Amino acid sequence: LAERHTRSLPEENEDWRVFLKENALSFRTALLSYRDGARIHAGTRPTEPNFGTAETQIRFLCAEGFCPKRAVWALRAVSHYVVGSVLEQQASDADERVPDRPDVSEQAPSSFLHDLFHELETDGMDAAFNFGLDSLIAGFERLRSSTTD
Repeated sequence: LAERHTRSLPEENEDWRVFLKENALSFRTALLSYRDGARIHAGTRPTEPNFGTAETQIRFLCAEGFCPKRAVWALRAVSHYVVGSVLEQQASDADERVPDRPDVSEQAPSSFLHDLFHELETDGMDAAFNFGLDSLIAGFERLRSSTTD
């Protein structure tokens, strides 16, 4: 997994928002490159080889105005979002490989929902993922310098 996660460290003079986004996109790409990558990764914690990377990420966010605890929480929230999104995507991909899967709904959705579902399907997983990630990062902007936990 590590060889495919190419943006785990911030670049020199990089904006913290750009780093969080690029880190998440790289992590997502790495997880998607392995069948059940998210399921295998879920629940793991940093180990000794990753402590340096974790500390660099936390110190970077602290230099950008986060307190240490909020820096860790932001990194964990992004990580959990990525893993959860990839779990859903890989489960959906697996469902599509199952032939003649029975339809769980006996009733068709309204035309509003039908059209909306079609539009979302057309937009694809990347658009939905990016919307959620951008929303998380926008929320961190508001919370990063807050002194209350």
